[in-house]
Amino acid sequence: MIPSISTWSAHRLLETGKVSPEQLFDIAAGHQIKMIEIVDIDFQQRDLAAMEKLKKLAADRGMGISCMSLEHDLCRLTEEERKADVEKVKSWMKISKTLGIRIVRAFTGWHKPNIPYPMQMEWVYEGLSLIAEEAEKLDLDIVLENHNDVCLDADEILAMFRRIGSKCLFTCPDIFNYKFMKTENVPIIGEWSFIGIGKLLPLARNAHIKVCEAAEGNTTDRYYNVTALFDLMQKAGYDGPVALEFLWPYLGADKDELEELKKAMDVLVYQCGKGARP
Repeated sequence: MIPSISTWSAHRLLETGKVSPEQLFDIAAGHQIKMIEIVDIDFQQRDLAAMEKLKKLAADRGMGISCMSLEHDLCRLTEEERKADVEKVKSWMKISKTLGIRIVRAFTGWHKPNIPYPMQMEWVYEGLSLIAEEAEKLDLDIVLENHNDVCLDADEILAMFRRIGSKCLFTCPDIFNYKFMKTENVPIIGEWSFIGIGKLLPLARNAHIKVCEAAEGNTTDRYYNVTALFDLMQKAGYDGPVALEFLWPYLGADKDELEELKKAMDVLVYQCGKGARP
């Protein structure tokens, strides 16, 4: 597996200017990160020129871009809004194609109150079908993350893929999105979470790992068994990029965000490297 890092891991650091993109990429390269996942909301400039600059920053440090990701919602209330959301994804895909980056991360949608769930599943089908059609034209891979609360369950995602029938649809498994919250900021990831991710892994082209707080000598996370997750990925034969999404919102006020991010990178690199060890 290839250690990657999502720029969302440093969203607040980038937003406040505490860390520049150059500094983030320097830190990542220094911690043996091999690839960067670009998330649109982490940068003020999101056009082609800005993305070309980020790609060069990575290349100058011996890193590639593993995935282009953006925030969007296929379940917006009006048809006009939903069409605009699809067009936003398409424009991001065209930037990715120009940059030579094959993998683009997509979402489904957030549930809207007072709208029947089956209707919102139809909105996801309509939007994702158009996205997949564009991906086939551009020869790109769309990786759907199990993220939003419409079409979140693994069986729902796989059924949606079968219904659309596109060769360009893949998954971006994230076990943390199958958690429940015991209390505020105390996530529980149980057997059901691993079962769901196991169903998505055969179609994975990108994967995420959340780290809330590094533990056990920066080899795992305080809240769940990261080693078991990597064992599951290895058993499934997954050998692609694994992007760290450091959960800075979970940090206590006494923690240094940048130092904790570095520890989280160490967790990722340790876990990715286990399979390569004699």
